[in-house]
Amino acid sequence: MRFRGHVHGFARLVSGLAIATMVIPGAVTAQTAVADANLESVKAYLVEHVGKSKAGTAKVLTQAERYYDLAETSGFNYQSLWDANGPEIATLLADARQAWAEGASANYELSEGLVAGVPSLAYYDVWIDAGPSGADDPINALDVSVELPDGRVLEKPGSLYHYITEPVLWGTNDEFVGLRVDMDGDGTIELGEVMPEANALLGGARALDAATGELEQAVETWQPTPGDAFTALVIMIPTMSGYFEEWKESVFVTGQQSDEGRFVGVSRLADVAGILHGLDVTYANIQPAVAAADPALAEQIKVELGDLVAFVENLRDQESAGTEFTSEQADQFGSELQSRATGIAGQITQAAALLAIPIQDA
Repeated sequence: MRFRGHVHGFARLVSGLAIATMVIPGAVTAQTAVADANLESVKAYLVEHVGKSKAGTAKVLTQAERYYDLAETSGFNYQSLWDANGPEIATLLADARQAWAEGASANYELSEGLVAGVPSLAYYDVWIDAGPSGADDPINALDVSVELPDGRVLEKPGSLYHYITEPVLWGTNDEFVGLRVDMDGDGTIELGEVMPEANALLGGARALDAATGELEQAVETWQPTPGDAFTALVIMIPTMSGYFEEWKESVFVTGQQSDEGRFVGVSRLADVAGILHGLDVTYANIQPAVAAADPALAEQIKVELGDLVAFVENLRDQESAGTEFTSEQADQFGSELQSRATGIAGQITQAAALLAIPIQDA
C-alpha cells in the first residue's frame, strides 16, 4: 500500500519551486495581498466542510453504538445477531456506510486541499486520511493508537478513514469482519455485505469522530495568511500521479480481483475532484491579489486550474455513469494531469514571488 506523502512526497518539488519566491524590487507587497485576498472566505469554506465532515462522523458513531449494543446482547455471536436482527442490521450498516461516504469522507475531501496543504494543519490529514500504517511504512507512520472497547489497542494503525473505518464497514480486512452474509439475498456475498466486528467498528468510529472534532477546533482557531493559501496550492495541486496510481489499483479500475483494501467506499476520482474543488475555491479567493501584480498571470492560472478541475470531474461523472476505465487509461490520465498540475503550481509560485509571499516549508 502507498502513503500519499503530502508532506514527504512533494518536499523536493516545493523546495525547488520556492526558489522563485524572492523579493522583487517594485513588487506588490505582501500587505497588498492581505488586503486583496479574501482569506475570510477561505476560512469560512474550510469551517463549513470540516463541520459537515464532523456531522458525518457523528452519524457513523451513532450507528456504531447501536450495532455494538445489539452485538453485545447477542454475546457477539454474529450469526445469532443476524438471525435475530437481520433487517435492522442491514439498514443500520447501509446508513453507516452512506454517512461515512457522503457525509464524512466527501466533506473531508472538499477540505483536504487546505488541511493537508497548510503546514500548521497537515498533521490532521496524516492522522485522519493520508497516513500509512506502521506495518506498511514504519518510518512515516504516525505514532498514535486506537483503543477498542474490548481493551485491544491498535498501534500505528494508519489513517482512520482508510486503514480502519473503511475496511471495517466494507469488509476488506478480515481482522475486522464478524460475519460475511448475503444481505440482499441475491445468492452472492459482494463487497460491503459484511457484519463488522463490533469492537473494531465502535473503536474506529470513536477515534474518527474524536480526531475530526480536534480538527474542527483547530480550524476554528486557524488564522489564515496569504502564505497559507499559496503554500496549500503549491503543495496540493501537483498530487495527481499518486492519486491516479491509487485509483488504478483500487476496485474501481482493477475490479473485484484488486487486493487493495482501501478506496472502496468512494472512488479515488471523487476524492480528487473534491480536493481540486477546494483548491479552486482557494485560488478564486486569492486571485484578486495575484491580479494586482499580474492580471494576465492571474487569468492564466484561473483558466488552467479550472480546466484541470473540469477534466477530473468529467472522469468522475463518466465513472459514476458506468464507464469502466482501464489501468492503461489511469496511467495516461495520471501522467498528463501531473504534468499540467506541476505547471500550474509553478505559475502560482511565480505569483507568490511577485507578491513577496514565501512558500512555507511542508
